Amino acid sequence: MSRSTFQSGRSGKGDAFVSDRAGSLHALAMRHSARALAPLALLSIWHLVGLVGKSYEAARAEIGRPLPAIALIGFIVVVAYHARLGMENIIEDYVHDKSLKTTALIVNKWTAIAIAAVWTLAIMIIAAPR
Repeated sequence: MSRSTFQSGRSGKGDAFVSDRAGSLHALAMRHSARALAPLALLSIWHLVGLVGKSYEAARAEIGRPLPAIALIGFIVVVAYHARLGMENIIEDYVHDKSLKTTALIVNKWTAIAIAAVWTLAIMIIAAPR
């Protein structure tokens, strides 16, 4: 960590600790979720492409195996989380009305949770034995 003088738009000239390897928890979460998305996306696409041409029952049996089900659920959970963080940045930067910003952040959070929950439920229903 190095000490650097910077010019802040809010507080004027001052001192701050600046690090090349750190960031806010929000920025770190965005980076880590993006890194997790790459292998999850490839794995999910690989499993879904493998279903092409299979019968409905064969596709259900394939998704019912642990690895494809976990990969698909993990993918959507991380996508929903990453999307929520990205929308949070946009809302915080561009929505200036305090009550509207608060409402938008709450709706954003619950929308991401709902999308992940519905996707997870759908995968579990498809994977459930009959």
